[in-house]
Amino acid sequence: MNIEELLNKYFEGETSCEEERELRRFFTEGIVPEHLQKYRALFGFLESENQRHRNADESVAPQPKAPTLRRRVLYTLSGLAAGLLLLLGIAGIHRHLASAPEVYVIIDGKQYSDPELARKQALAAFQSVSLSDEEVFSALFDE
Repeated sequence: MNIEELLNKYFEGETSCEEERELRRFFTEGIVPEHLQKYRALFGFLESENQRHRNADESVAPQPKAPTLRRRVLYTLSGLAAGLLLLLGIAGIHRHLASAPEVYVIIDGKQYSDPELARKQALAAFQSVSLSDEEVFSALFDE
């Protein structure tokens, strides 16, 4: 296929990559006829851009390595710690939001919710601190 047919095909958008490479080679390396000189700058620019991108691709920093065993262990442990903290936080919130029984008594640091037990303990406590009538009169009227 001659170069003018390739040019027509190129401007119609029907060329393959190999045909476009051939056009770039023709206009950058070979002797170009006078009537095709107007296309030399276009294909020269395309070839220089192609070279620039190839050089940039070669100079790209290498991909980061896969995480080492130490880093994986650290990530795993930090994930476990975060999960544990989340569970402790939920448990703490649940404990504070859980409803307590309406009637309860605390005896020796323990909470009891049995109303009968609460009444018996209260009567026993009142008995132990109550004063008899004689003790009240003597405290009020005796000097």
